[in-house]
Amino acid sequence: MKRRKILFAVPDGIGIRNYLYSDIISYLHGAGFEICLMHSLDPELIQLVNSRLEVPVQQLEFKTFPESKVQTFFREATTFARLKSSVARKCNPTLLNNWSRRKSSWSKRVFYFFTELFGNRLKTYESIRFFESEIERHWTGNPAIAHYRKVLREVNPDLIFITHQRVPTLIPFCLAASLEKIKTISAIFSWDNIPKARLPIRTDFYAVWSDYMKAEVLDYYPEISPERIFVTGTPQFDFYSKEDLIIPRESFARKYGLDTDKKWVLFSGDDVMTSPHDPEYLRDVAEALTSKPEIQILFRQVPVTSAERYQNVLDEYPNVIHVPPLWKKGAFWTSFFPLFEDVQLLMNLCHHCETVLNIGSTMALDFAFFDKPGIFLKYDTVPDPNWSTSVVYQFQHFRSMEQLDAVLSVGSKEEILDKVSLAIMSPGLVAVDRSKWKDRIVKTDQPAAIELLNLIQRLFPASVHPDALEKKSL
Repeated sequence: MKRRKILFAVPDGIGIRNYLYSDIISYLHGAGFEICLMHSLDPELIQLVNSRLEVPVQQLEFKTFPESKVQTFFREATTFARLKSSVARKCNPTLLNNWSRRKSSWSKRVFYFFTELFGNRLKTYESIRFFESEIERHWTGNPAIAHYRKVLREVNPDLIFITHQRVPTLIPFCLAASLEKIKTISAIFSWDNIPKARLPIRTDFYAVWSDYMKAEVLDYYPEISPERIFVTGTPQFDFYSKEDLIIPRESFARKYGLDTDKKWVLFSGDDVMTSPHDPEYLRDVAEALTSKPEIQILFRQVPVTSAERYQNVLDEYPNVIHVPPLWKKGAFWTSFFPLFEDVQLLMNLCHHCETVLNIGSTMALDFAFFDKPGIFLKYDTVPDPNWSTSVVYQFQHFRSMEQLDAVLSVGSKEEILDKVSLAIMSPGLVAVDRSKWKDRIVKTDQPAAIELLNLIQRLFPASVHPDALEKKSL
């Protein structure tokens, strides 16, 4: 039987972690599919992936083409208009915080002034969709379309899987696939992306985390029909069920200089835009727990940044142990790349630590997979007219916690010790709905890799070997 071919378009390193490190590639290969990767990542990094895949994979370089100024203008203006429309519909002004006003140059400030001005004039959803279609129309006749059509004819895939939806440079690629009548699927990258108007590309199908996210897509993008949206979960959490990735506590302690007799709690850092005063929060946590020598604080910064801005706190408080993420650093955010060892490290931090503290991070969800409470810090360390936790926790994606006791909340520095002690000593009595929240956000009844395999088998039933279907459809 002829093997069907799937082309994975991997626009950045996040797609490596979520998909190429997961079981989906080996499942598809075992089910009779041929795999091709299209990417623009460093060959050294892809070599590391190859050592994990252990299946034959064809690789192609993904050549990107810049947008015209007109296309960028329409894209930014329609994004602004979508956010403005959502503010009114959801009665949530914080949605507009996803529109960045921090422009580095005079020319950019002028450019974005006019995009806002134009976006404000798009009063109806039909007008927003019209100018989004104009972005696509301006690709007509562009060399990008001819280039991608040529590549797709040479590769001849039956299906294209895009590992996340946020990259605008994929628009002409998707248009070329449509012209070649090749079906496309895009995975939604994160639990907070849909309300943020981060869907610049349009594909035939969408793989989403949960029924909750499917409802969001239908709400924010009514032009997408329900039949095109499939609930599959996300493979990034599949690793948490793999017991062979657990490192014994003694071995983990030796590696990072930890005391096995102490309780470990994790402080997970945010990027400077999300939490500009993050070092002060780490300082507060370190200071609050100095009276508890039986507790060690582990610190992991967000992978795409260094720990430099935290260094004074790390130097001052020996009860804070730095456990850096294991990522390869690229020149740009999209070229940052996690090693597989970081997947294992993150899993072991969740497994061995009692709780996690941060400013509204997804890490509370990671800990929920281990039935451990997360702690959100909900107070301001300093007055800042441009940033406050009172705004942060009004963000739309936190409405997924409505009517649920999903996390512990710390309302002041003075509460830190008591809340951490509660999380350690009585985890079953706090954040009691954390598992319900997890199940609301992520489909978890079976691994996402199997859900994705079954989805692709439904789209292409003729491509599946009967023995492979019996083995893999668990």
